Amino acid sequence: MNISELFMKIAKENFIDHFFGIPGSGVPLDLMDSGRKIDLHFINVAHESTAAIAAGTYGLLKESTGLSLAVKGVGAANLTGGMANAYFERMPVVGICETTPNYSYQNEMVQHADHYGMMKSVTKKMLTISKDNPGKTIRDAFFTSMENRQGPVLIDFPSDMGLVDVKDELNTSYKPKKSQETKKSEIIKISEIINKSKKPVIIIGNDVRADNAIDESIKFAEKCGAGVISTMKSRGVFPENHERWVAVTTGFPIQNTKAGDLMLNSDLIILIGVDQMMTHTPWPQNTLQTIEIVSDSNFKTMSSDPIFIEAGNIKFTLNKLTRMIENTGWKIPELSNISKKLESRFKRPSNAIFATQDIIEISKEILPEEGLVYSETGAFITLLENTWKFDQPSKFFGTSGGRTMGLMIPSFIGGCLATNNSIPSIGIGADGSSLMRLGEFETIKRCNLKWPIIIINDAALGTMKYRQGFRKYPDYGLDLSMVDFASSAKSCGLKGKTTSTPESFRSALIESFKENTTTIIDARIDAKIYQDSFGLTLGD
Repeated sequence: MNISELFMKIAKENFIDHFFGIPGSGVPLDLMDSGRKIDLHFINVAHESTAAIAAGTYGLLKESTGLSLAVKGVGAANLTGGMANAYFERMPVVGICETTPNYSYQNEMVQHADHYGMMKSVTKKMLTISKDNPGKTIRDAFFTSMENRQGPVLIDFPSDMGLVDVKDELNTSYKPKKSQETKKSEIIKISEIINKSKKPVIIIGNDVRADNAIDESIKFAEKCGAGVISTMKSRGVFPENHERWVAVTTGFPIQNTKAGDLMLNSDLIILIGVDQMMTHTPWPQNTLQTIEIVSDSNFKTMSSDPIFIEAGNIKFTLNKLTRMIENTGWKIPELSNISKKLESRFKRPSNAIFATQDIIEISKEILPEEGLVYSETGAFITLLENTWKFDQPSKFFGTSGGRTMGLMIPSFIGGCLATNNSIPSIGIGADGSSLMRLGEFETIKRCNLKWPIIIINDAALGTMKYRQGFRKYPDYGLDLSMVDFASSAKSCGLKGKTTSTPESFRSALIESFKENTTTIIDARIDAKIYQDSFGLTLGD
């Protein structure tokens, strides 16, 4: 077989049925045709950055590595933006870029660029295909993307290599490295600290899931009487309807937030499987007493000065600790009161005709229990994190380490294809973000996706407008034209609805779940009220 056929064969071994990108000539076409022959379907997208994000979410839902494709030069540069998203969101994706043949790599010519230089800060690894055991190189890329904390890997594919005949010299799968078991003496030290604590708090990270320690984390939290917080990436890893769960944290505690008030009133914070990427700012020293339980000693901790770091298998560690701990900790009413005290910050504004709270509450009601939610940043994001709870992982796909715009539509595409359009889903985004991905409406139609997308439309970059006013700057440069997203959707063959009241929104959403084509719901909320309420949800 040739190298392009080998590449697609290995992708298929990794449970990939779709890959995403924009082709040119040469190697991309070789890869596309090799995939076609084995039912590995190519999805042409409107921008290469969409390809990487869609592939990343596809990989998350497939529990494998997604695959994206770009041509050399500008195509690779465009893909870099999506690879950056995948890096910050911890998405598993391999990005293939056609590149100049090795014999002329140092020459300046059309589309030639140093892809390694572009992507080195936002990839886990960068590799180049050669005749020397290409199967090992390709499998290494897929394995590295999934190993430990997931992320993007670049493969440069020289343009003269696509049809070169090779043998598959390695046909064995990589085995993930198991985290080491903890020492009993260390467990005893940690248990003594926890048992002395009066008000412990646990922060749950996504590595709890990676170490298959979800049940153990619940038993541990109950045994030590902790209040529980989740990171942005670990939604649903700890069931959020559990009586000890309080909030989602974005990093170091801030007053007048649920997570912040809980942490600032605690005497010990236990971070379990937490990724340092999940904090907005560095934690100052000598402020909070922390213990970090991590699965790998190479993982950087979120807190700057933990009194103890325990590296090893999280499942094993929590099992041992749970048997040695007996702590009353927080009473359930105390935890409930933290949330109740701040409920007014998330309450629907009484003077609003149509508010974001309406969108979230109606969507929660109508989306079936098994449904998936795709989202991104916006003035609604903190409200969403505080009012929509998830009891299982892989139900909510939002922005975490990237905390960025333009994520929802690509993620929606990848997720719906990964689930064969069979799991009810909903996308919730905003107008500014959607304008970044407007060309993907046509992609959604061509892929025959059918679940609804809600665009919260305030004709502005609402998050930034609030921050601009908070800094006492004049209102400048952040208003948008009122875009008719329903008409844009219809022009691409999708359904489109415009709503401006809770009643019309409810009707549109109910009808959209009956359609066989995605409906774009242009939800025109009360803009000024929406923007002004953002600060309350942040704790301002």
